[in-house]
Amino acid sequence: MEHDQTRKRTAISEAPAPVVPITLRGISDPVGLALFKITYGLYIVTSRLGERLNGQCCNTLFQITENPRRIAIGINKKNLTYEYITKSGVFATTVLGTDGHPLVGRFGYRSGREIDKFAGLSYLLAEHTGCPVVLPGIAFIECRVRPEMTVDAGTHSLFVADVLGAGILHDGEPLTYAYYRATKSLVPQTYKG
Repeated sequence: MEHDQTRKRTAISEAPAPVVPITLRGISDPVGLALFKITYGLYIVTSRLGERLNGQCCNTLFQITENPRRIAIGINKKNLTYEYITKSGVFATTVLGTDGHPLVGRFGYRSGREIDKFAGLSYLLAEHTGCPVVLPGIAFIECRVRPEMTVDAGTHSLFVADVLGAGILHDGEPLTYAYYRATKSLVPQTYKG
């Protein structure tokens, strides 16, 4: 009897789960739908080149080691921020709170080649890198890139960087990409660029 139950459990676990086609906001691609289920935060990544400042919205940032403290970010090679990070070797990132929708609009939809994203914006310059820390974020991290660890990922590069400094700006919940997508139509976009 025990042998029969083992066979039944094996047969059930080996049966492939049926793929149920679903759509989400007009997307019927199962790969795209699955990728939307990966959790991301939304961050403003900034860098400087001499006295020039630039920044962009980024959803690919993660801590990669604890000792030494390192993070990694993914940046599109066509972006001006990529050029600044590559040449200067430094960047700062501001962790956005759930009130960060206007900053996503300011830093996510236009190039720093066309506009000054910092005009009229409150920011601090990070102590170790001089890169802008955008206000009102909830936390910031400033870093120096480890060029020998940079990964060419095709359209993007993955920069691995040593954490030089960090801090909490104010208490709050981090803005996730899922929350942003679910609520962006509910929040007035104040930045026109």
